[in-house]
Amino acid sequence: MLNMYQLTAFAREAAESAEQTSLFSADQMGGYAATILVTIINVAVAFIVIKLFVFKPILKAIKNREELIAGELKDAEEAKKEAELNAETSKQIIDDARAEASRILDEAHEDAGKQAQIIKGKASEEAAEMIERAENEVLRLKKVTIEQMKDEISDLAVEVAGRVIGDVVEHDKLTLLARKHTDELAGEEVD
Repeated sequence: MLNMYQLTAFAREAAESAEQTSLFSADQMGGYAATILVTIINVAVAFIVIKLFVFKPILKAIKNREELIAGELKDAEEAKKEAELNAETSKQIIDDARAEASRILDEAHEDAGKQAQIIKGKASEEAAEMIERAENEVLRLKKVTIEQMKDEISDLAVEVAGRVIGDVVEHDKLTLLARKHTDELAGEEVD
C-alpha cells in the first residue's frame, strides 16, 4: 500500500507533467509560431518557383494551342465549303440512282408476278394429282380393310356358332354361311 507521502508526490508529478504537455502552453505556442513561419516561407518559395519555371511554359503552350486551333478552324471552313459542293453532286447522283432503282423494282415486280402465276399453275396441277392419288389410295385401303374384316368376322361367327350350336351343323357349312352373310353386309356398307 502506498503511504500518504507517496500519494502526494505522485499527484504533484502528474500535475507538473500535465502543465508541460498542454496544447496551449508557452512551449507549444512557440512551436506553432515556428511551424507557421516555415509554412509561409515554403508557400512563397513554391509560388515564385512555379511562376518562373512553370507558369511561363504553360502560357507558351496555351498560345501555341490557340494558333493550332485557329489553323484547324480555317481548314475546317475550307473543308465545309468543299463538302457542300460534293453534297450537291452526291444528291444528284442519289436521285438518279433512286430513279434507276425504282425502274428495276418495277420490272422485278412484273417478272415476279409472271413467275408466281406459273408456280401457282404447277402447284394446282400437282395438288389435283395428289388429291386423286390420295382418293385412290383411300379406296384401295378401304377395300383391303373390308376384306380383312370379312375374314375375321366369318371366322368369329363360325367359332361362336360352333360353340352355340355344337355338332348339329357341320363346320364347313357354318363357314360357308358365315362368309355369305358377311359378304352381304360388307356389300351394303361399301355402297
